Amino acid sequence: MDPLKELEGLDAGHQLAIVKKLGGRDNLWAVLRDEKTIIIKDAIKVLFDKHGRRIPESLQTNVCDANRNLRLDQPKLGEEVDFANRIMQLHGCLDIDTGITAEQLKTETERLLALIRDNSQVASIANGVWLPVILPQLTTDDLGTALEQYLEAVGNSYVKTFSDRKFYNHYKDTLANKINIVDGSRHDQLIERMKQEPIIGIHFPNPLQGFSINASREQMSTLPEGFVLSGMDTPIAMAMYPDILARDYNTPGLDMAALSWQSTDCSLSLWAYNSLLDFDPTGYLANAYGLYSGGLLFLG
Repeated sequence: MDPLKELEGLDAGHQLAIVKKLGGRDNLWAVLRDEKTIIIKDAIKVLFDKHGRRIPESLQTNVCDANRNLRLDQPKLGEEVDFANRIMQLHGCLDIDTGITAEQLKTETERLLALIRDNSQVASIANGVWLPVILPQLTTDDLGTALEQYLEAVGNSYVKTFSDRKFYNHYKDTLANKINIVDGSRHDQLIERMKQEPIIGIHFPNPLQGFSINASREQMSTLPEGFVLSGMDTPIAMAMYPDILARDYNTPGLDMAALSWQSTDCSLSLWAYNSLLDFDPTGYLANAYGLYSGGLLFLG
């Protein structure tokens, strides 16, 4: 088609929009005089800010600012021994052997981080804390039973790390046959893979700080494939990194937003204090708290 014919179809509104895009009439005339040039490139929508927090945009459910007084510290994860220590932490507290070696965990972590950092839409999430995790192969079809086992591992790991503290599972022995996956969370993709073998992923514990549980769920529709809303991976991350995720009161509470307990009106969370760690259900799905955060798991 003749380009001039296409230009004939531009009404005054289109012309004004072009002038605004150029930054005003002075820029337009400077371009026409060859004093300035225009560079055309694809517009890429960045999904995470400089802190690694999801940018809340066009959400129908509640979000508030993250409380920056609460922080997480990135653990040292450079050498194989760093990964080996975390694997031993998991194996010891869960009393299993996943068969994953430190070399495998390190190599897969580097591969997954490279995928993230090569994608300008999501690269900034890696500015936040990232934790390589091993999701053990599931030995039961009931998520509640598996979650009970994971929470027991959390208690073992937490008390081993902080000998003067206690872990309180206020709903012990009430989870079997009562845990379900929330539609749209993509958590079912993780569970299907866990039924086949242990899975390595990167757990981002607080990219959704200040998001209500409903908002955490809602934002999944605009995330690229490969990201899963956190649920079963949260207690595994806690078992592997209690020194990071439950350091003291000044760490954010962790919502397990991909899961519901008993009904769709109730989800689950972990909250650390200076002297203890709590596991509790929560029914405040619509409320946004700067002290709490949903997590994301990246599987590649």
